Amino acid sequence: MALGGIIRGKRTTLRTPVEEDLAAYSRWMADLRVRRAAGVWHEPAMPATWKDRFKEIAKDKQTVLWSIDAAEKLIGFALGHFWSMGNGFDMNHFVIDPDEWRKGYGADAALAFHRYLFDYLDLRVVTVDLRADNVAALRITEKLGYTEYAHGHEVHYRDGAYVDELKLRMEKETWQERWSAEREYPPLAAGATS
Repeated sequence: MALGGIIRGKRTTLRTPVEEDLAAYSRWMADLRVRRAAGVWHEPAMPATWKDRFKEIAKDKQTVLWSIDAAEKLIGFALGHFWSMGNGFDMNHFVIDPDEWRKGYGADAALAFHRYLFDYLDLRVVTVDLRADNVAALRITEKLGYTEYAHGHEVHYRDGAYVDELKLRMEKETWQERWSAEREYPPLAAGATS
Protein backbone atom coordinates (compact mmCIF):
# COMPACT_ATOMS: atom_id res chain seq x y z
CA MET A 1 0.00 0.00 0.00
CA ALA A 2 2.96 2.29 0.74
CA LEU A 3 1.91 5.93 0.52
CA GLY A 4 -1.67 6.44 1.72
CA GLY A 5 -4.63 7.86 -0.18
CA ILE A 6 -7.00 10.56 1.13
CA ILE A 7 -8.91 10.34 4.42
CA ARG A 8 -11.11 13.26 5.48
CA GLY A 9 -12.02 14.20 9.02
CA LYS A 10 -14.22 17.10 10.05
CA ARG A 11 -11.26 19.49 10.37
CA THR A 12 -8.32 17.54 8.95
CA THR A 13 -7.35 15.61 5.84
CA LEU A 14 -4.84 12.78 5.67
CA ARG A 15 -3.32 12.67 2.19
CA THR A 16 -0.45 11.26 0.19
CA PRO A 17 2.80 13.12 0.97
CA VAL A 18 4.36 15.35 -1.66
CA GLU A 19 7.90 16.65 -2.05
CA GLU A 20 6.97 20.03 -0.55
CA ASP A 21 6.27 18.23 2.77
CA LEU A 22 9.89 17.16 3.20
CA ALA A 23 11.14 20.33 4.88
CA ALA A 24 8.36 20.21 7.49
CA TYR A 25 9.03 16.52 8.25
CA SER A 26 12.69 17.29 8.84
CA ARG A 27 11.84 20.36 10.96
CA TRP A 28 9.51 18.33 13.19
CA MET A 29 12.13 15.63 13.70
CA ALA A 30 14.52 18.35 14.92
CA ASP A 31 11.94 19.95 17.25
CA LEU A 32 12.71 19.02 20.85
CA ARG A 33 8.99 19.13 21.75
CA VAL A 34 8.29 16.38 19.22
CA ARG A 35 11.37 14.39 20.20
CA ARG A 36 10.31 14.54 23.84
CA ALA A 37 6.69 13.48 23.24
CA ALA A 38 7.32 10.56 20.91
CA GLY A 39 9.98 8.38 19.42
CA VAL A 40 11.78 9.98 16.52
CA TRP A 41 11.05 8.46 13.13
CA HIS A 42 14.25 9.72 11.47
CA GLU A 43 16.86 12.26 12.37
CA PRO A 44 16.66 15.66 10.64
CA ALA A 45 18.23 15.53 7.20
CA MET A 46 18.57 17.25 3.86
CA PRO A 47 15.56 17.04 1.49
CA ALA A 48 17.43 14.57 -0.76
CA THR A 49 17.76 12.19 2.21
CA TRP A 50 14.04 12.51 2.96
CA LYS A 51 13.30 11.73 -0.71
CA ASP A 52 15.30 8.53 -0.33
CA ARG A 53 13.36 7.70 2.84
CA PHE A 54 10.05 8.21 0.99
CA LYS A 55 11.25 5.90 -1.79
CA GLU A 56 12.06 3.19 0.75
CA ILE A 57 8.59 3.51 2.30
CA ALA A 58 6.97 3.28 -1.14
CA LYS A 59 8.72 -0.07 -1.70
CA ASP A 60 7.29 -1.56 1.50
CA LYS A 61 3.74 -2.71 0.76
CA GLN A 62 2.95 -3.05 4.49
CA THR A 63 3.91 0.52 5.45
CA VAL A 64 1.66 3.55 4.93
CA LEU A 65 2.48 7.25 5.26
CA TRP A 66 0.04 10.16 5.25
CA SER A 67 0.60 13.90 5.55
CA ILE A 68 -2.02 15.66 7.68
CA ASP A 69 -3.52 18.98 6.57
CA ALA A 70 -5.78 21.40 8.44
CA ALA A 71 -6.89 24.91 7.54
CA GLU A 72 -5.26 24.39 4.12
CA LYS A 73 -1.74 23.79 5.45
CA LEU A 74 0.44 20.85 6.43
CA ILE A 75 0.28 20.20 10.17
CA GLY A 76 1.58 16.66 10.66
CA PHE A 77 2.03 13.10 9.47
CA ALA A 78 0.99 9.56 10.35
CA LEU A 79 3.10 6.46 9.71
CA GLY A 80 2.22 2.86 10.40
CA HIS A 81 2.24 -0.63 9.00
CA PHE A 82 -0.20 -3.42 8.34
CA TRP A 83 0.31 -6.79 9.95
CA SER A 84 1.51 -9.45 7.57
CA MET A 85 -1.68 -11.45 8.23
CA GLY A 86 -3.68 -8.43 7.03
CA ASN A 87 -6.06 -8.08 9.97
CA GLY A 88 -4.33 -5.41 12.04
CA PHE A 89 -2.35 -2.18 11.97
CA ASP A 90 0.46 -0.77 14.13
CA MET A 91 0.55 3.02 14.39
CA ASN A 92 4.26 3.86 14.58
CA HIS A 93 4.23 7.66 14.46
CA PHE A 94 1.50 10.27 14.67
CA VAL A 95 3.04 13.74 14.72
CA ILE A 96 1.27 17.08 14.86
CA ASP A 97 3.29 20.30 14.43
CA PRO A 98 3.90 21.59 17.99
CA ASP A 99 2.75 25.05 16.87
CA GLU A 100 -0.67 23.46 16.14
CA TRP A 101 -1.02 21.52 19.43
CA ARG A 102 -4.13 21.97 21.57
CA LYS A 103 -6.37 22.86 18.64
CA GLY A 104 -8.10 19.48 18.33
CA TYR A 105 -6.37 18.52 15.08
CA GLY A 106 -4.77 15.38 16.50
CA ALA A 107 -8.06 14.02 17.82
CA ASP A 108 -9.88 14.79 14.56
CA ALA A 109 -7.20 13.18 12.38
CA ALA A 110 -7.01 10.13 14.68
CA LEU A 111 -10.78 9.63 14.56
CA ALA A 112 -10.85 9.90 10.74
CA PHE A 113 -7.90 7.53 10.49
CA HIS A 114 -9.59 4.90 12.69
CA ARG A 115 -12.80 5.16 10.68
CA TYR A 116 -10.71 4.31 7.64
CA LEU A 117 -9.00 1.35 9.32
CA PHE A 118 -12.07 -0.19 10.97
CA ASP A 119 -14.99 0.83 8.76
CA TYR A 120 -13.41 0.87 5.32
CA LEU A 121 -10.57 -1.66 5.55
CA ASP A 122 -12.46 -3.83 8.07
CA LEU A 123 -9.35 -4.48 10.19
CA ARG A 124 -9.73 -6.39 13.47
CA VAL A 125 -7.23 -4.56 15.72
CA VAL A 126 -5.06 -1.43 15.85
CA THR A 127 -2.10 -1.02 18.23
CA VAL A 128 0.08 1.88 19.33
CA ASP A 129 3.04 2.32 21.69
CA LEU A 130 3.15 5.56 23.70
CA ARG A 131 5.42 7.09 26.28
CA ALA A 132 3.58 7.14 29.59
CA ASP A 133 3.94 10.90 30.00
CA ASN A 134 2.49 11.80 26.57
CA VAL A 135 -0.74 13.08 28.11
CA ALA A 136 -2.28 14.42 24.89
CA ALA A 137 -1.81 11.15 22.99
CA LEU A 138 -3.09 9.11 25.94
CA ARG A 139 -6.18 11.30 26.13
CA ILE A 140 -6.91 10.71 22.43
CA THR A 141 -6.41 6.93 22.69
CA GLU A 142 -8.62 6.78 25.79
CA LYS A 143 -11.38 8.69 24.01
CA LEU A 144 -11.11 6.39 20.99
CA GLY A 145 -11.40 3.28 23.18
CA TYR A 146 -7.89 1.85 23.46
CA THR A 147 -6.91 -0.35 26.39
CA GLU A 148 -3.46 -1.09 27.78
CA TYR A 149 -2.17 -4.60 27.14
CA ALA A 150 1.48 -4.18 28.18
CA HIS A 151 3.52 -1.78 30.27
CA GLY A 152 7.26 -1.38 29.80
CA HIS A 153 8.91 0.10 32.87
CA GLU A 154 11.66 2.68 32.43
CA VAL A 155 12.01 2.09 28.68
CA HIS A 156 12.96 5.57 27.45
CA TYR A 157 15.74 7.69 28.98
CA ARG A 158 15.54 11.46 28.70
CA ASP A 159 15.94 14.58 30.82
CA GLY A 160 17.96 12.59 33.36
CA ALA A 161 15.24 10.03 34.10
CA TYR A 162 13.51 7.00 32.64
CA VAL A 163 9.97 7.05 31.24
CA ASP A 164 7.63 4.07 30.95
CA GLU A 165 6.14 2.90 27.65
CA LEU A 166 2.53 1.79 27.28
CA LYS A 167 1.34 -0.65 24.65
CA LEU A 168 -2.29 -0.03 23.72
CA ARG A 169 -4.75 -1.79 21.44
CA MET A 170 -8.27 -1.41 20.20
CA GLU A 171 -10.41 -4.21 18.80
CA LYS A 172 -13.00 -3.68 16.06
CA GLU A 173 -15.79 -4.63 18.50
CA THR A 174 -14.75 -1.82 20.86
CA TRP A 175 -14.71 0.60 17.94
CA GLN A 176 -18.22 -0.41 16.89
CA GLU A 177 -19.61 -0.19 20.42
CA ARG A 178 -18.10 3.21 21.09
CA TRP A 179 -18.53 4.90 17.71
CA SER A 180 -21.48 3.30 15.89
CA ALA A 181 -23.96 5.97 17.03
CA GLU A 182 -21.67 8.83 15.99
CA ARG A 183 -21.00 7.76 12.40
CA GLU A 184 -22.26 10.12 9.75
CA TYR A 185 -22.19 7.22 7.26
CA PRO A 186 -22.64 3.44 7.45
CA PRO A 187 -19.42 1.41 7.46
CA LEU A 188 -18.51 0.27 3.95
CA ALA A 189 -17.72 -3.19 5.27
CA ALA A 190 -21.15 -3.56 6.98
CA GLY A 191 -22.50 -7.00 6.32
CA ALA A 192 -19.07 -8.37 5.46
CA THR A 193 -18.03 -11.33 7.54
CA SER A 194 -14.54 -12.17 8.56
